Amino acid sequence: MSSPVRSRSRRAFAALFAGRLLGLGVLVVLVVPFPVGAVATSGTVLIPEERVVEEDLFAAGSRVIVEGTIKGDLTVTTRRLIIRGVVEGDVNGLAWSVDISGQVGGTVRTVAWTVDVSGSVGDDLMAFGRSVEVDGDVGRDLLVAAVSARNSGTVGREIRGELLWSLYVDGAVERDIDVGVHRLTITDSATVGQAVSYRRGVLAQNIRGWAARADISDSADVGLVAEVKPTPTDISVRALRLLFQLLRFVGLLFTGIVLIGVFPSLSQRAADRVWRRPGSTFLVGLLVFVLIPVAFVVTLFTVVLAPLALLALGLWLFGLIAGAVPPLVALGRRLVKSRFEMVGAFVVAAIGWRVLRLVPLLGFFLYFLIVIWGMGAWVIAVWEGSRFSRRKDKSRLPAGDAVGPRMELLGLDVPGS
Repeated sequence: MSSPVRSRSRRAFAALFAGRLLGLGVLVVLVVPFPVGAVATSGTVLIPEERVVEEDLFAAGSRVIVEGTIKGDLTVTTRRLIIRGVVEGDVNGLAWSVDISGQVGGTVRTVAWTVDVSGSVGDDLMAFGRSVEVDGDVGRDLLVAAVSARNSGTVGREIRGELLWSLYVDGAVERDIDVGVHRLTITDSATVGQAVSYRRGVLAQNIRGWAARADISDSADVGLVAEVKPTPTDISVRALRLLFQLLRFVGLLFTGIVLIGVFPSLSQRAADRVWRRPGSTFLVGLLVFVLIPVAFVVTLFTVVLAPLALLALGLWLFGLIAGAVPPLVALGRRLVKSRFEMVGAFVVAAIGWRVLRLVPLLGFFLYFLIVIWGMGAWVIAVWEGSRFSRRKDKSRLPAGDAVGPRMELLGLDVPGS
């Protein structure tokens, strides 16, 4: 009797394996575009100095190091990208750090925490990250969205972008500088061919007390310098803005009351998690806040994962509102020093939170602190709730149902059968 059972289990395993292999093949065909070029994946992808890659290269690994020559484009996903050799085409990369001390003939497009260019880029440098430093040459434009940036080299045309904090220029810019920035510094060794215009960045325009400042040396060789200030708004625009803020606050109250009323147990777990383990909860929320937009960008242009990317982005945007609910419930209970109902505690804390958001700078950072904290609380509460449900479902199963099929699959007799 055991032999037929074993043969059936083997055939079932083979069919399952073949089905999964076929499904994986279909997924690869739909999701991964067929690259016309070479593909390299490893812990460290190294193109040695004497090596010449005659086509485009697609590389993924902990480190990607180019010391040789790539005739086509380089597309990478890595922790650290180092280019000491030559890339004749474009460089497209998602990395933690990018270090270009060699030569890139085309355009560099990268999303990275740090970008350092001490070599040369033939066309444009487009960078999104924390810091961008140019000590070498950029043939055309430097387009940047970062916390801070520095140009100590040469930019062939313009510097444009949005800087949350600072732009430091002690090199050469052949044409213009046009940036949104908090602090612009141009030293006496800098040269700007035409004009310098600066303004408060897009993000800073919504932060009270955040101003654009310029420290430009009198010895610097620059043309026209102008601060671009926002156009004063009339009374109707300010009234509409105030109405929008009021509606947003009412929307927060409505969302919180609905969530607490529909999911009381989940809301209770999330609020308790916020207060009992604030550090780990905030860390989870920070990871969710950062990783979902990155995953959205990576998977948006795939066929199969694009709907999931849109769904994840929708939940992330909803989290910008609903994320404040668990921390406000927890804080509201501590403020009134009593076991207030969740709805009452939430409303009390939400009103105080709204008042504090009127304080310049403090209100902006407090908003993101509360939202990120709450995102982590919701994620952990949902995870813990799903684990509890699974344990409850398993505990309801009869012992024979849990053991019998497994023993039959092994070709053993089931006791009592």
